[in-house]
Amino acid sequence: MFDGLRISRHSILLPAILLSTTPAMAGMPYPPTLTDLSRLRVEAISFFLFILLASAGLIRLLWNGLRSSFPRLPRLSYARSIGLVMLWGLLFIVVLAMISGARELMTPGAWEKQGATYRLTGEGK
Repeated sequence: MFDGLRISRHSILLPAILLSTTPAMAGMPYPPTLTDLSRLRVEAISFFLFILLASAGLIRLLWNGLRSSFPRLPRLSYARSIGLVMLWGLLFIVVLAMISGARELMTPGAWEKQGATYRLTGEGK
């Protein structure tokens, strides 16, 4: 029937295994998955870290690129660029806290907390 054509066990078994649609657990332990809340937290933290590291890389490239125009600039390493980005981030947090504090000082009692945000009271409108 198959003159000159050798069919081995592997040529039949391999496609059968690959086309199988049932999952084979075989008594293996199933790794626990994250809950929806913890998965969202991991995604938020990993996105923050990605943006931090990408920003540090961009700052390093820009800083070291400026060295050709300004030779007195020191060479910036990746670790120092991460520190620089974190320092600027902390500075922005301080400035934003000062702005929100000034808002409250300029209009005392005009803002009331509603959930996670604030809204104007009837007197401050």
